[in-house]
Amino acid sequence: MEKKSNLSAVSNKEIERILDNFRIKNSPFIIELYKYLRNINPDKLKDKIVVYDKDEFSNFGFKDRAIGRVVVRYEDIMLCIDVYNRYKPDMIVDNMKIFAKVIRAVARNIDLDRVIYVRVFKKGDVDHKMGYQIERGYRDRYREFNEDILDLLTISLEQIEETGFGKIEDIMKYWQ
Repeated sequence: MEKKSNLSAVSNKEIERILDNFRIKNSPFIIELYKYLRNINPDKLKDKIVVYDKDEFSNFGFKDRAIGRVVVRYEDIMLCIDVYNRYKPDMIVDNMKIFAKVIRAVARNIDLDRVIYVRVFKKGDVDHKMGYQIERGYRDRYREFNEDILDLLTISLEQIEETGFGKIEDIMKYWQ
């Protein structure tokens, strides 16, 4: 019988190694995210994804609690993946403040049409049934992204390991 690995127990060093694998050209995980969230044909994505240097986006101040971050762009659609230790629903406001800084940094050089924000948590209860949540658009008292501009995907590694991957299985099989 195959032993199941505990995804939520993955060390921060191991998370950074995994994220380094996503920074390679034609990363299957990145391609699957674009395909799933924006219905982009994978053949269009090949060799056209720009991967940003990790040092450029590694720390955006004391409220930035991300273990690791990957920022890529396909044409005018930016994708940011942030990994955190524990999910708390009230973190979203601080996460979006940091995400807005990432957008500004990328938008200095190119006009962005859409953004995709993927928040991956090692532990926590994101959704009781699936372990992940997809939202179109976002609004709080500081900022607003309409649903045509933002796709927000929140994933709990601990939960999807317990509940099964559901519809996100095609993407998460590339996680390690």
